Amino acid sequence: MGGLINIYTLSPYDYQGTRAKLSLGNYGLTKVQLSHYAKPSEKFAFSLGGNYSASGGFLKNQNPDYRPEYHNFAGTLFPAAYEKNKIEAAQSASLRANASWRPSEKLSLNYIGSYEYADQNGYAYGKYNFATNLPDTINYNDLAYYSRNVVNNSMRVEYQGKNFKIASTTGHQFLKDSLLLDQDFSPASMFTLFQSQKLNAFNEEITIRSTGESNFQWIGGVSGFSQKMNTESLVTFKEDGIAVIQDNINNSGMPFPLTIINETIPVVGEYITKNHGFAAFLQPSLNNFLLKGLSVSAGVRFDYEHVSLEHFTNSVFDCEIRMGQTVRPYAKNDTIAGNEKMDFTQLLPKFSVRYEKAGNIAYVSVSKGYKAGGYNLQMFSDLIETKMRSQQSAEFDIQKSTSFKPEYSWNYEVGGRISVLDGKMNLGATLFLLDISDQQIVEFAPNGQGRMIKNAGESQSKGFEFEADIHPFRCFGIGLSYGYVESKFTEYQEQVDENSFVDYSGKYVPFVPKQTLSATAIYTIHFKNLFIDRLLISGKYSGAGKIYWNETNDVSQKFYSMLNGRISLEKGKFSLCVWGENMLNSKYTTFYFKTFGNSFGQLGKPFHFGIDLNMRF
Repeated sequence: MGGLINIYTLSPYDYQGTRAKLSLGNYGLTKVQLSHYAKPSEKFAFSLGGNYSASGGFLKNQNPDYRPEYHNFAGTLFPAAYEKNKIEAAQSASLRANASWRPSEKLSLNYIGSYEYADQNGYAYGKYNFATNLPDTINYNDLAYYSRNVVNNSMRVEYQGKNFKIASTTGHQFLKDSLLLDQDFSPASMFTLFQSQKLNAFNEEITIRSTGESNFQWIGGVSGFSQKMNTESLVTFKEDGIAVIQDNINNSGMPFPLTIINETIPVVGEYITKNHGFAAFLQPSLNNFLLKGLSVSAGVRFDYEHVSLEHFTNSVFDCEIRMGQTVRPYAKNDTIAGNEKMDFTQLLPKFSVRYEKAGNIAYVSVSKGYKAGGYNLQMFSDLIETKMRSQQSAEFDIQKSTSFKPEYSWNYEVGGRISVLDGKMNLGATLFLLDISDQQIVEFAPNGQGRMIKNAGESQSKGFEFEADIHPFRCFGIGLSYGYVESKFTEYQEQVDENSFVDYSGKYVPFVPKQTLSATAIYTIHFKNLFIDRLLISGKYSGAGKIYWNETNDVSQKFYSMLNGRISLEKGKFSLCVWGENMLNSKYTTFYFKTFGNSFGQLGKPFHFGIDLNMRF
């Protein structure tokens, strides 16, 4: 919807040597990074790197029955930094390899492979306090954690021909993760969720673009992807959760009393989601159109995606039926199984005009955006629970109950960038308008069993962004950025029951901050004939808000701000940095949701500090 971000890492062709970094901080923070860059010949270069990090966690679960010790590895490795019942105590490790081969001036090949492991306690959700607009203490009884293994491989091949360049990028990702949640996030024994996923994804993109000094330039390409996700879930209803199901059964109008005799009720789910897609695009551009510096471009992209879902959800529990003085056993076995599929095709146009003179730029662009639809696996637990409560076999429209539709948008943008005062000040500004239909928003499933995506009618986002980069002196620099956006539903009615609707038209779209602000400053002092070469002092002030957390706009996070600072000493190939984040210890909510009639939130990270030691050799 909003474009892509290219991340360029340090090339072993540009830098050779070894870098090491050690970071220590409060709350048990420990980070170790090591990387090596080498160029054995002009045609081959490579790099290897690895890092490890651990944190003791910021917040504590106040429930005396919470026992994360047997799971948390960070507590085992760093017992002095690990406090019992700390939430989000975590550790992670990764390895990365990069190999570049340039057999000729026209041909280059680059391989990147990486592995990442992460493990953490979860999740820092406390009961929301509407008097303070902040989460209260965390208090849930069942264990919660998340662990992940990810392997990425990619190969990029580029060939420079006469007046054109062609590139092929091939990628593969393998992901395996698992999580355990106390789904009610309360001291009650309602229900827990265990979920494991295994993903294999392949993608290929081939692009070809013109090169040279011709005013007519073009770029085109094709891409395709295929992925398969295996998901296994186990929802376990416990004592208090079974009591809720029992009450619903008692109130369902059954002719005979039915009593659940299980201590727990497991709901098993097995899901296989397959996606594959194809896209082709072409974008020609004409430079110096009518006058020097003016360029126009028009592009089109065709997109096709297929989504299929093979699903199986089952629940078995034992009951007793009382008929007069007779009590009979009864086993209730509910299953929802089948196959679903959807296909999406879309034609996406784009048009832009750009004018550039002496490094100053002005532009206008119009484009269509699109996000494909899919399935909400969390809804199957809700459907099977409805079956569990019913006295007869309930039937559902699975496709309608579990799927969400694509999202579309038309994006209008006008902006520019100028440089003044001999390059000492650079200013940029953008005005934008997004008309969105069938907007995809995230909320918790009706029974609280995980988050789901739903379509929310039409909305409009409009606003502006401003940025400034100022360097009045060689040793001093300032960066400023400010953004304002007003994102509201223009047409959105949600059905409550067969005869009534709730109208959210005119309400703000959840999770979109109205304002974002950032101000940075850095001051550098150079020394001669001293034990240090440079002293760098930097600070960053940032803020965001107001943020509405739901469609009704009755819960929100007001504008909040944070101050971060760093002081660095540099000598040759060594540097020492002392840093602090959220130095004003601002208290704010980073996430809010509602489940089982209760509201929960996650508190932002408090003031924390540490030191970094960097070495190059």
